[in-house]
Formats: sequence, C-alpha cells, structure tokens
Amino acid sequence: MTFYGKVYDKRVIDALFFCAILKFENFYFGRPYSERIYKMTYIITADECIACGACEAECPEGAISEMNGTYVIDAAKCQDCGACADVCPVGAPKKI
Repeated sequence: MTFYGKVYDKRVIDALFFCAILKFENFYFGRPYSERIYKMTYIITADECIACGACEAECPEGAISEMNGTYVIDAAKCQDCGACADVCPVGAPKKI
C-alpha cells in the first residue's frame, strides 16, 4: 500500500490510523489518554479504616463506597483530589 508516495505494509497503515483515532477520541472527550486508564493515587488501607464514613461523605465524585465493613475507592470515578485523605480521622486513605 502506498501512502504519501512510499510503500508501507497494510499493518503499519492500520496502526497509524488506530493511533489517529485514539488521539481524536481523547481530544474529543477532553481527557488525556493517560488519565483515562484508571491510575488511582489514593487507596484506603483496610487495616486502618474504622468505617466512620467521613471519606464517603466528603468525596465530590461519589467514588467511595462501603464494602465488607470497610470503605473502598472506585478507580473509574476517583479524580485524585485528596479530599478523603484530608477528612479521615485515622489517615486510612494513602497516596500511592
């Protein structure tokens, strides 16, 4: 297959097209691709959590919920604002 006067394997062209689609999609949805892969910087340490619920009430995204007597952070919703760590009385949310 020729592209701009050079001969390329079709797999190379398909890979370039796929990258262009990803760049458009990330631009269109307004978040960089690296942020859309769920990289969470806060976790709640289960051993330290006293299940008071202060973090759940403080989270602006609603990313924290109770599970099995402790609280957990949903990586898909978490925006890494740190509000949970600021309000926790025992410091269970830790930045990783």
